[in-house]
Amino acid sequence: MVEDGQVAPPSALGHLRVLEIVNEVGEFCGKLMADLGADVVRVEPPGGASTRQIGPFLGDDPGPERSIHFWQYNANKRSITLNLDETEGQALLARLAGRADILIESMPPGYMDDRGLLYEQLRESNPGLVYASVSAFGRGGPRGNFKGGDLAGWASSGYMYTTGWTWHRPTRPWGRQASHAASLYAVTAALGAVFNRWSTGEGQHVDVSLQEAVASTVEQDSPFYVGDNVISGRRNNDHANGLGSTKILPCADGWVHLNGLAWRNGRNRIVEWIADDGMAEDLIDEKWHDDKYRRANLDHLLDVVTAWTKTKTRAEFFHAGQERGLECGPITNVAEAIDDPQLKHREFWVDVEHPEVDRTFTYPGAPYMLSETPWSMRHAAPSVGRDNADVFTRELGLSEDELARLRQRGIV
Repeated sequence: MVEDGQVAPPSALGHLRVLEIVNEVGEFCGKLMADLGADVVRVEPPGGASTRQIGPFLGDDPGPERSIHFWQYNANKRSITLNLDETEGQALLARLAGRADILIESMPPGYMDDRGLLYEQLRESNPGLVYASVSAFGRGGPRGNFKGGDLAGWASSGYMYTTGWTWHRPTRPWGRQASHAASLYAVTAALGAVFNRWSTGEGQHVDVSLQEAVASTVEQDSPFYVGDNVISGRRNNDHANGLGSTKILPCADGWVHLNGLAWRNGRNRIVEWIADDGMAEDLIDEKWHDDKYRRANLDHLLDVVTAWTKTKTRAEFFHAGQERGLECGPITNVAEAIDDPQLKHREFWVDVEHPEVDRTFTYPGAPYMLSETPWSMRHAAPSVGRDNADVFTRELGLSEDELARLRQRGIV
């Protein structure tokens, strides 16, 4: 974390100013760019963004300055407040957009339109503006005006139908992964548009759909349907081919993952390992080389393998599997991940000071390293409207009296 008075190292995106008008669907976009040094200004309504009301909360005490969820997604950003339901607030936002490189919005369809903040309107004063919209189904089309969040992306993409257990209804993956996928695409496309602007001088509208972002990750399911008319369903943590090659199995002290349980070219190196331990039973028979037989007898295969995995610890699987050139290893919990020597070596976990509660918390860092322009944790998530004075007076030139008047009228 960059301490007060220290000079921050060079950053990859330190030359970019980003405005962020988002709900829970899009706030990951700004975090990705802020971590790389961009000046990301989160525009919140007076009183704070709705995502400040998402738990968990510090000490289980709800409040806009105690949302651990908000802290995670908004570190390194600045915060201003603007009432975009008021004409004066809309005008101030337009002035800020005139100075921005990128504007990110993930508000419900019609929100930006109703307030005169569409790309076509804002680009009149800033032709180089890159305007990224993230929504459930993208702009236009029969569902372009539908509201929806993370669940809509999963449910409409074909992916959720394949997630979970065969005996259970479709299951939503944990967390906000659809929004993360859409945010990653939005940032990639927005930076591509910025790169294009260097040669053309023109910005453009980036339109990202959660449905499409998730559908692009469905792996074999689409080819299976297009090529073989097969509708993939839920498969109990198995791979799409149904051969039991990828499995999560119990061991002596927890759980391990195994990949490579299928026979290839008449050989299965995991079965060879089990045979070396004298526990392979009939798995050494040639009948298991046949895909149809293996599918029909998958339960027996897993019973034999599971009896073997229960005799070994996670560490034994990891080290012995590495020596055999196999993809297998332990499944760790969060506490073990924080103490993981590999993550410690790469300094993935970072301590972040929160002066408002006089405590320091451990955050996940960035999953990448840049040798010349490294990411940095500059500061914790801002309090509501922390940067109003800096942005409105120093950058837009409003007087303190004007800012006080706007505050009194509920504009900021």
